[in-house]
Amino acid sequence: MRRFLVLVGGVVLSAAAFSGPVTAAEPQATLYIAMGDSLAWGDGASVPERNGYVPRLAGYFSGAKNGGAERLINLAVRGATTSDLRATQLVDAVTLIGDPATDARVITISVGGNDLLDLINDPSDPCLADATSPTCQFLLFTAMSGVATNMPVILGSLQAALLEDPGAESIYVLLPYNAFSGTGHPLEGLIAAVMLGADGSVDCTVDPSQYGLNDILGCTGQASGAVIVDAYPLFEGHVLELTHMGEGFNVHPNDDGYAVIAKAHRKAGD
Repeated sequence: MRRFLVLVGGVVLSAAAFSGPVTAAEPQATLYIAMGDSLAWGDGASVPERNGYVPRLAGYFSGAKNGGAERLINLAVRGATTSDLRATQLVDAVTLIGDPATDARVITISVGGNDLLDLINDPSDPCLADATSPTCQFLLFTAMSGVATNMPVILGSLQAALLEDPGAESIYVLLPYNAFSGTGHPLEGLIAAVMLGADGSVDCTVDPSQYGLNDILGCTGQASGAVIVDAYPLFEGHVLELTHMGEGFNVHPNDDGYAVIAKAHRKAGD
């Protein structure tokens, strides 16, 4: 019996020697990932890294009941379209989500506006010359079709990656505002029709062929389980107060405008 105990003791000691000390696993970094265009980047804010809507939300999303995201990673690129986001930012976001050292908690997305603004950025653009022309209508159709193609891929890819990520997550999709609202600009009515569609509202029950930009963004987001943040009505009639449009052709929010967008996110998430 004594010989047996000595042998067993030797095996236990040997196993301990080979296994080494037990160390605790490194805690995962909890992330808030921002994606999108110049709005997510903070263009127009007095200090973009502090007064844009993304940094304003970073503190809110760090709260335990709002996601507990301790670290902000802003992937946004000024001027990005839905195609740009799909080609670059989406790849980076999925990589971050899949990193075993991270735990993504919140993702915000602001994109789609440049898909349309790219048609009216230059004086020679056909839509500025004649918004009712066949050329302009074809370009609008092509741009809207691109958004309708890209958004399901973007949101579907993010949701698929998040399924493999620990814990609960939230995705927020921002519906942009009409930057010409209340300015008296000739494009005010056209942009409103393009953004809200035939019925003048975000409505997922109508024929998708009648969708506007915000219908596509909102209905795709809703179908994917995202939180929808509708900035459109918040800027109606207040564009000159909340953006730089009064200073020239600058559609970006000022600090007050970014505060409105951040508040809309907080309200939508409650």
